[in-house]
Amino acid sequence: MRPVPSSEETLARIERGLRMVTVPMPHLAGLAASVRCSIDDRVPTMGVFASGRMIANRQFVSKLKENELVFVLAHELLHLALRTHDRAKGSGRLEFNYAHDYIINDILRAELGFTHVPAGGLDMPGAKEKSAERIVLEMRKDGDKMQSKTSVWDGQEVSARGALNGPGRGRKSADDAGDVMDEVTERQLFPECKNGQGEQIKHVEKEAAKSLALGKAMGAMKGRGFETGDVTQTVMALRGIYKTPWEVALQKWIESAAPGERTYLRPSRREVARSDIVLAGRKRSSWMLNIVLDTSGSMSEEISPALGAIADFCEQVSVDEIRLVQCDAAVTNDEMLSPEALANYQVSGFGGSDLSPAMRELAEDGRVTAVLVITDGDIAFPPEEMPYDVLWVLTPGASINFRPPYGHIIRMQGGRA
Repeated sequence: MRPVPSSEETLARIERGLRMVTVPMPHLAGLAASVRCSIDDRVPTMGVFASGRMIANRQFVSKLKENELVFVLAHELLHLALRTHDRAKGSGRLEFNYAHDYIINDILRAELGFTHVPAGGLDMPGAKEKSAERIVLEMRKDGDKMQSKTSVWDGQEVSARGALNGPGRGRKSADDAGDVMDEVTERQLFPECKNGQGEQIKHVEKEAAKSLALGKAMGAMKGRGFETGDVTQTVMALRGIYKTPWEVALQKWIESAAPGERTYLRPSRREVARSDIVLAGRKRSSWMLNIVLDTSGSMSEEISPALGAIADFCEQVSVDEIRLVQCDAAVTNDEMLSPEALANYQVSGFGGSDLSPAMRELAEDGRVTAVLVITDGDIAFPPEEMPYDVLWVLTPGASINFRPPYGHIIRMQGGRA
C-alpha cells in the first residue's frame, strides 16, 4: 500500500481540482475562488461549512482519480450555491443534506459526463427534476424501500430510513454522515475562526447567489432551485414585441377581475350578433393590478420582455397602479409603481424557484381579489387554492407540463406583432 500523501500535497491537489472544476462549470469560478481548504483527518471524507471552509481527509482524497476529485469538489461547491446550510437547519438537517446530495449528483452526472456517481456517493436518477422537499417526503414515506447510504461519501448501502435513523454504524454525529457541516462544528474544529465566521458566511452567500444566477442563465443548472438569491439587476422592459392572442385572453380575465360597475354611458366594445343591441361598458376608473413576478435564476432572460408586454397592456386598459411582488424563494421586493416605471426597473433575486411566500403574502391582504403571476412554470407554489383569482402568465418556452390545480393559464407568444 502506497503511503498517504502529506497535507501539503493533498492541499495542492485539491486547489488544482478546484481550478479544473471551473473549466466545465465556469459559473462556479467565484465560489471556487472563495473557498478555503483545510486538510484534517478528524473528518472521515470531505465536507463544507457555510463560511466556505472546505475540509478533507487525506486518505479519502488519495483514493480519488482526478476526474472523481473534480466531481466531489464540484459537489461541495454546489452545496454552497444551493444554500444547503440554510435550508438544512433544524431537526431534519441530515435528511435535507441527503436530498440535496441526490439532486446535486444527478446534475453533475450529466454536466461532467459520468455514468455513475463516484466515491460511493448518493445516487437517484431524475433527482434534479424534483425539489429537495419532495425527496425528503419520499424518504420519510418510502424510506424502507428507497436505497441510500450510511454516509454521503464511501457509504454502505442501506435503506433511506436506516441511513437517517441516528448516527449508528460507528458514526459519532450527523456530520460524520453528511457533508454539510454546521457552524458549531467549525468553531469546535477551528476555534480561531470564531470572530470572522459571520463575515465569511455573508461573502460566500453573495458569491453563491451570483453562481446560481449565472448557472441558470447559462443553462447549466438544470435542476429546480429553492433558495432565495440576492443578485440585483436593472431590467429594461422590452416593449411591443408580442403578438396579441394572449393579450385577448388577458383582457377577458381582467374584465372579470377588474373593479368598476357597468354603465350604458360607455358602450361595450364587445361584438354581438345583432347591431340593434348595445351592451353596457365598464365605467372607466383607475385601479391596481396585483402581480407576482418570478425572479428565479431561470427567468433571467424572460423578465424584460414580460414586463414590457405587461406595461403595454396596462396602459391600454387604464391600469394606473401596479403592486409588483418579486419572489424567487422569498419575497425580495413588494412595491407600488406605475406601468411607466417598468421601463427601467430593478429586479432582485435570481435565486430559487418557489412563489409560495409571495402568493401567501397576498392572501393575507383582504383587498386582493385577483393576482397575475408571471413565471416560466419551473416553480413551486402553494398547493392549496388561494382566496383570490389567479392568472398564470407563462413566458415563451415555458414547460407544457405546468398544470396547477387552480387558476387560469395563458401563454405569451414571441415575435413582433
